[in-house]
Parts: sequence; structure tokens; C-alpha cells
Amino acid sequence: MRVVGLIGLGEAGSLYAAGAVAAGYEVRGFDPAPTPTPDGVVRDASLDDLVAASDLVIVLTGAVLSLRIAQQAAAHIRRDAIYADFTTASPEVMVEVANLIESVGARFADVAILGPVPTKGAATETIVSGSAATEVAEVLERFGADVERIDGGAGEATSRKLLRSVLMKSLAAIVMEALAAGRTAGCEPWVRAQIAAQLSGDAEAKMDRYESGSRKHAVRRAHEMESVVDYLGTLGVESEMSEAAAAVLTRLGRAQQA
Repeated sequence: MRVVGLIGLGEAGSLYAAGAVAAGYEVRGFDPAPTPTPDGVVRDASLDDLVAASDLVIVLTGAVLSLRIAQQAAAHIRRDAIYADFTTASPEVMVEVANLIESVGARFADVAILGPVPTKGAATETIVSGSAATEVAEVLERFGADVERIDGGAGEATSRKLLRSVLMKSLAAIVMEALAAGRTAGCEPWVRAQIAAQLSGDAEAKMDRYESGSRKHAVRRAHEMESVVDYLGTLGVESEMSEAAAAVLTRLGRAQQA
């Protein structure tokens, strides 16, 4: 594999382009927006030209464009080429994209990026699945990335990322809510210490305790979270996450009493 072509030269695309250049690949790029062209990258005038010239096509655009780009790329991609979708499109869309690409004889990789690309660039941890998972994993490892290869087809890697996001995005939101409440109440350092304590220690035991304790004590905890919501209201702090927790505990409590 000699030529890597990137569709999308925004923040993430530029960093992956730089990683491909550093790894010794011939790198091409396409972006209809007037984004800067990274050093060492040959910029193509059209998506069609880039796809036709590339051994590996990497798509780093918004998820909403994923299927549309694949439809256009399928008409120009070579039969011996590989198409890797790095967007956050849904697993169902990834399957559609894979079917389009593989229907013309090329191979496909579903790539899920697990961390903030601005921090590690092309070395950001990833999960890869699909018919070309092995080859794409090898390229990403040359970029310096820690890659987990998942057996299975398109959509498998993306589904793992979305499952992870249930925790990661919700955790970030609840931490923000707790810090805002602590800051407004004048005891942010104490709240920070409480959060740090919960994020450390025996994680397996904590997961079991969170699940079993929430079910066993759902009714009492639901009332407690209703009090939390009321208190945050007096502080003038938004309480979406606390309200959601109260709703979940209320549902568990009703199921327990049924």
C-alpha cells in the first residue's frame, strides 16, 4: 500500500494526513472547503480524482456525509483498493457503505476513533472491523496508534464506540453538573475530591455495586435524587443528568414493586 488518500482536511483529517506523511506514505487529500493543505500532501481537485489514485481511501468528514461520499466514491475506487470510514455514522450506515464499496470489488474497514484526535493525532486509539480490518490496522499501527481489531463486519467497530459513549459522554456530563453545583455552593474542592475518589479504586467492584445497589435501593435513591434536583434548582444549576438519574431510579423502583 503506497498511496493514502484522505477525504476531509479539517482538524482530524489534517492530523491523520500528517501521520501518514510521517509514516512514509504518498499522501493525497481532498476537501471542498478552503482548508489549509498539510505539508507533504498533494491536494486533488476532486473527490473522484483522489479515490481513483489511492490505494487506501480514508474518510474523515461529518457522519451525515458518509453515505453520500461512499456513493460517489464507489464509481471511481479501484478493485484492489481499500476504503476506510472513520466517521461517527451509525452501524446501519456503515453496513450500507460497506455494501456499496464491496459491490464494486474493493474492500472496507469500519474505523472507530476512541479518543480526542487533537491530543494524539493519528496515534489516537482505534477499533477496526470489516473485510479490510487487518490491513487498515497495520497502517494505523504505523501511525503509532494502539488498534483493537474486532472480528466481524462493518458496523461492529462503530457499535463498540457507541456503547463506550454511553459511559464516556454521560460521565462527562454528570461530572460537569456536579462541578457546577459544587462551584455554586462554594465547595468545589470537596466535590472534586468526591469525584476523584469514585473514579479510582476497584472498578469491577464498583460496577457491580452501582448496578446491584441501584436496583435494590431504587425507591429510596429516587427520592434522594428528587431532592437533589430541587436543591440544584435553588442554586440555579441545570440538573438534566440528576433528573435523568431520578427517572431511571423511579422506573427501577416501579419494576421492583410490580
